[in-house]
Amino acid sequence: MKRLAMILHGLSDRLNLAAEFLSALMFLGMLLTVLLQVVARYIFHSPPFWTEELARWLMVWGGLLGATVAFHTRTDPAIVNPPKDHPGRQKVQIVSRFVAAWLFFLPVIWFCYPFVLRQIDRPSEGLHISTAWMAMALPISAILTCLHALSGLLSLSLYDQRSVQAQSGQSELEIEI
Repeated sequence: MKRLAMILHGLSDRLNLAAEFLSALMFLGMLLTVLLQVVARYIFHSPPFWTEELARWLMVWGGLLGATVAFHTRTDPAIVNPPKDHPGRQKVQIVSRFVAAWLFFLPVIWFCYPFVLRQIDRPSEGLHISTAWMAMALPISAILTCLHALSGLLSLSLYDQRSVQAQSGQSELEIEI
């Protein structure tokens, strides 16, 4: 169990770094696209037809990937916030985050498959590519959030192992994580 928790924690961290980078890239792309649209509209009086739609797609992808980053780094709003002196505070928060994330995102993941399939043959108005590319942002962000939640839940086994060994008098160097 400890090995699985470590592997999943490492995977969660690496996927979070990728999501953080991609989210920042999406928002930078959105900023540049909107800037191009404004300059083309008010200076050249001829805005490109595709800039508004591209900016919207980049905003959706950047926002949903950014939400997974916020969940991973625990900067999202707290669901349960026990008092600071509560002995099981961290466990309560981790378990409640896991339960809430999975209760919300499992139905989203379940119904995303037919949703994305319906989008495959539907071209976008401005970019003329399949809208399934935008629809894929939802299941990807939901799966990432569930993975982060599961990683947090399994990390409880690592914390329990540390606390048991610390109470038994073993040093930090002896704790194998």
